[in-house]
Amino acid sequence: MTTLWIEPFGGMAGDMLLAAFLDLDDPRFTLDDLRGLADDLVPGEARLELAEVKRGSIAAKHVSVVTPETSAPPHRHYDELERRISDSALSEAARKNACDVLWCIAEAEAVVHGTTPDRIHFHEVGAIDTLIDVCGAALALERLGVGELHASPPLLGSGTVRCAHGEMPVPPPAVVEILRGRPTRPGGGEGERLTPTGAALLATWTADFTPPPSFLPHAVGYGAGGRDPKDGPPNLVRVQLGESAVDADTRAEAWLMDVNLDDMTPEEIGHAVGALRAAGALEVWTSPLSMKKDRPGVLVSALARARARRALETALFEWTTTLGVRWTRVERTECARRGLRVDVAGVPVRIQVRTRPASEGATAFGERDLAPEHDDVVAAAEAAGLTLREARRRAIDAALAQLG
Repeated sequence: MTTLWIEPFGGMAGDMLLAAFLDLDDPRFTLDDLRGLADDLVPGEARLELAEVKRGSIAAKHVSVVTPETSAPPHRHYDELERRISDSALSEAARKNACDVLWCIAEAEAVVHGTTPDRIHFHEVGAIDTLIDVCGAALALERLGVGELHASPPLLGSGTVRCAHGEMPVPPPAVVEILRGRPTRPGGGEGERLTPTGAALLATWTADFTPPPSFLPHAVGYGAGGRDPKDGPPNLVRVQLGESAVDADTRAEAWLMDVNLDDMTPEEIGHAVGALRAAGALEVWTSPLSMKKDRPGVLVSALARARARRALETALFEWTTTLGVRWTRVERTECARRGLRVDVAGVPVRIQVRTRPASEGATAFGERDLAPEHDDVVAAAEAAGLTLREARRRAIDAALAQLG
């Protein structure tokens, strides 16, 4: 599984994370991709530049997003930013990831200023450059195929910072609110190290701040902030792109979601189960329950990666009557898997191939590790006048021959 590890050891802002993604030098996400996104969101309004810089003794990338608003950011509401994202060419998943980050900021600012999220003026974070930072990061996750995301506790900085609300303490109140209940690292010299946008990206896309349990890094990128402070660590965020070390350690973190329901019809339950799958659940299932007043009920359970938890909660509260949800951190022992296609009677049949973890007493790779797609087997059987068993046998034999 493709895994991303974000390390804000010197702080983080939205543009720093974007620069770190670009420093990976991966052809799936480039500066041209980012420029195309900017033209889609705000046609002709943004100029993006990428520079090689040093922070301390470490070489890094620095990305500049310059718009007519950069020197005087306007005050926008969340609804306007959401409309721009909804009208963009981003995928549904990327649009949701970006909107979740902006809504996280709106909720935090609403608590700080004693109002509601829909009435919050976004000030600095309402500027076009922040919109590009957040949407660009969401696009990068998708293009890089990130399936699991981890982050380390971020550095906060100290002292004060001047913003639209005047002189504020570091970390700013919105950052404190966003990271309530999360471990952080105070200090790092005078000045702001973690912005509200950086905090929201971390808090929205990860469930906690822990490193991956097993990790095989393939690429490393460093993203630089605009400052180069003399005190504290370099003003950098590091990202490592790799994979869960399945062959070395097959354990992977997942989150178990449980919710009890006793006032919904079977049709409504079925729709909710489908919505949870569409929101990114690894697995969803139901079990019968006996609930209060001896009413029969249903336990809806799902497994998900940490970054999908918010999406599952959104679907759950949208399509069920529940007042809450339980989350439990679990470990799964997972097999590596890949797909291949074979031909049966002129019909392509997809087959899932699994690789079991090496262990004493395990048998060699073979037929038990091949799973033909049932719908494809049915199509092949109907096309050739075969039984399902015969079509499946031919698909497996073809796969074994292809794999040698």
